[in-house]
Formats: sequence, C-alpha cells, structure tokens
Amino acid sequence: MKHLFLILISFSSLTAQSLYANITIYKDGFALVKQPVLWEDLEADQSIIIWDILPSGIIYDSPFLILENAKVLTQSFNQDAFRFSNKLYDYLGSRVDVKLINENDMSGILIEVTDETLTLQRRRSIISFNRDRVAYINLTGSFEEIQYKPTIKWTIESKEEADTIAGNLTYLTSGFDWEANYRLIIEPNGIEGQFLADAKILNNSNMSFDKMNLSLVEGRIILNSKNNDLLQVPNRRKVDTGPKLSDLGDYHIYSIGADMSLASKETIVTRLYTPRQIKFDKTYLFENNERGQREEPLSIEYKIANTFENNLGLPLPKGKIQLYQSSNDGSIEYVGQDMINQIPISNTATISSGKAFDVTGKRKVLNYDKQRKSEEASISITITNTLNRSVNVKLIEHIYGDWVVRNASSNYLKVDASTIHFPLSISEESSQTITYTYRKEWK
Repeated sequence: MKHLFLILISFSSLTAQSLYANITIYKDGFALVKQPVLWEDLEADQSIIIWDILPSGIIYDSPFLILENAKVLTQSFNQDAFRFSNKLYDYLGSRVDVKLINENDMSGILIEVTDETLTLQRRRSIISFNRDRVAYINLTGSFEEIQYKPTIKWTIESKEEADTIAGNLTYLTSGFDWEANYRLIIEPNGIEGQFLADAKILNNSNMSFDKMNLSLVEGRIILNSKNNDLLQVPNRRKVDTGPKLSDLGDYHIYSIGADMSLASKETIVTRLYTPRQIKFDKTYLFENNERGQREEPLSIEYKIANTFENNLGLPLPKGKIQLYQSSNDGSIEYVGQDMINQIPISNTATISSGKAFDVTGKRKVLNYDKQRKSEEASISITITNTLNRSVNVKLIEHIYGDWVVRNASSNYLKVDASTIHFPLSISEESSQTITYTYRKEWK
C-alpha cells in the first residue's frame, strides 16, 4: 500500500480559506458545506489522504466524501486538537510555574482546575486565584506530535488509469446564521410605501470562503448538536445580487448567487427580493381589560397583506422590520421598528411602531357593582383625534369569564371568548365616546 499525504493546491491551510464551495445556511446557527476536491498525480493502488481545512465548529459525525473515479474504503475523524486549557488537567498533582498579572512568579503543586480558578498547594499554604489574573503558566516537559486542528483521514482506492481524483466533501458546521431584515419607507400620502427585504448573513467560524455559491433556507430544522453562541462581528458590507426562490420540501431556499466571498468573522447584507411598492392599512390601537382605567396615546399598527394584488405574494421569513417616514421634500426619518413572524403567501403582517402623539384614548369605569353571584361594570372610552385627517381606530376590550354586553353605544365584534372589538373612524380634529356595560354571572 502506498501512503500519500496530499494537499489540495487550491486551498491554504494557513489562512483557513475555502474556494468554490456550495454553502447552504440554515436558521439556528449552522450550515451545510459542499466542498469540491481535486487531487492530481496519484499512483494506482490504495492511498491515504489527510485533510485539515475544516472550520472549528464542524459537526463531527457529519462529513462524507464522494469521489467520481475512486472509492472511499475508510474514514476516520480525529478531533483531539491541542488545547492548552484541557492539557492543564494532565498536570494535576505536578509542579507548575504561574505568573500573575502585575505580581511575582509563584510555583506549587496544581491541585484543582476549573473554568474560573486555579488552585496551587504551596509549602505552607493553599492558594486559589481567578484564571483571568494569569499572565502565563509554565509547564515542564515538551509535547510531541501535537495536532493543531481537527483532521479527517481517508483510505481510498483509485482506478489504475486515473491520474486525478475529483469529488465533493460534504459536512455540517456551526458558526453560521442568517436573518431577514425589512424596511418600509412610508410615502407622504400615508397609505403606501416601498418595501425592502434583505438578508443579514453571519460567518462566525474561523474559516473564510471565496468564490462560493450561497443559499439560505427559511424554516426551523432540528439539529441534534450543541450550536455555538453567535458572536458580535465587526465587518459589514453590502452585496447587490438577485437571489432566486425555490422550494426545499417543507422549506423555502433562497439562491443568493455564485462567486461570492464571506470572510471569517464577517457579516454581509444581500437583497432577498427586489424592492416592491405596496399598500398598507394604518390603524390606531387602544386595548384594555375589564376594570382598567387609563389615559394615554394610542399604539400605531400597520397591516401589510402578503398578496399578489399588493405586489407581494412571497414567502416572508421571520425578521426585524424598520419603519421610515418620507416627506414631500424628499427627506426620510426613522419612526420605529418591530419583529414579524413568518408570513406565508395570502397572510397579513401586523407591525407596531410605537405610540401616536395626536391620537389619545381615555378609559373610565363609570360604575362597578359586584354581588355574591354576579358582577357588573359600566365603561366609557373616549378617543380624541387632533390630526387634520381622519383615522381608523381599533378599540379592543378584554372581558373574562361568562359575560354579556349590554347597552353598547356602537356596534362591536366578538373576536373570541374574552375579546370584543369596536371598529371606529374618527374624523379630523374630533373625538368619539363609546359606552357599554358588561355583566357576569356564576353559580
């Protein structure tokens, strides 16, 4: 058997850089990497290949190699890379030299190692100190055959006439994530705006990818592995591409584009959809419970129908949406943000952007009478609109238990067993008062 230790020329182990990979990034912090491989000038018979161009977050039981003109006989994964912190446990009971920050050197027998502390036994005392106080630790002896990175080893059998071997290495890795970011730029008329949909893509791994083909999957897929926590990454750049949407079973996959780069610890932003001009419904919300009394500005809600008629009709992933108001002179100001859940086609997104200054509500309990087997309350709600235009108001009242409503001054809708809704339209610079009585009875 010939033992050949081969390195793919297209890659650099010093910079941990990948070329020409196909990467699919899923939610929950992981990705599928399909890495093309090519070895040249191979001799016939069996060969051993060692590969260490791998991200630190690789899922150890996921890699597999498919070759076009050779057969993989065995695969082994060695994840026992050198970690100094783990090596300390091998020195329990041995003498070590420790230098503390801004303090003198000390020596002693290492008797305890935790994530936070080190403990030494000295001639007349035992001393324990936080590990973040350590400047350096000196361990006696030398380490041989140190493995710096996780490696995969294959035994392959190539065909006699093959002088090159090509294929794909596929594996799962943590350290990647993406999220949708939306912006709605509201026109001065207040009934339509420009809808922008971007994807923020994070590479928190220790590997850079160049000339890659990138796809994103929307939908939660269970990965039975401990994912790394996401880190804050400093670099951000804008990528202008035209992604394509297709189905992946029960999920949606966005093909972002080819020949892209994504450096280690970098975040890029790319367009999910081309900008859309859409319409929306703006409503002012006043929501209360039974005997609550308050006076405050109303919340502002925007409802966006995800329909073809509204120039959408697209699967909208869960994400953050920022709202901007444009004026007649062309300036744009930020007016709030919210989170939206996944919005399938034909559903409606509801966005809250904070409180209105010029539309207020006042709720009073005019009368409350509670008996041994009944309860009755009379409610008055006044909505005041000081704007120079009419507004739509959604008045929500929550009543719990077995109840009936009497003497309502305006028509209402029963939403569910504990909710009624008064839909109102308040004219410019005017107010409207709603009164009703609810009664509960029990045995």
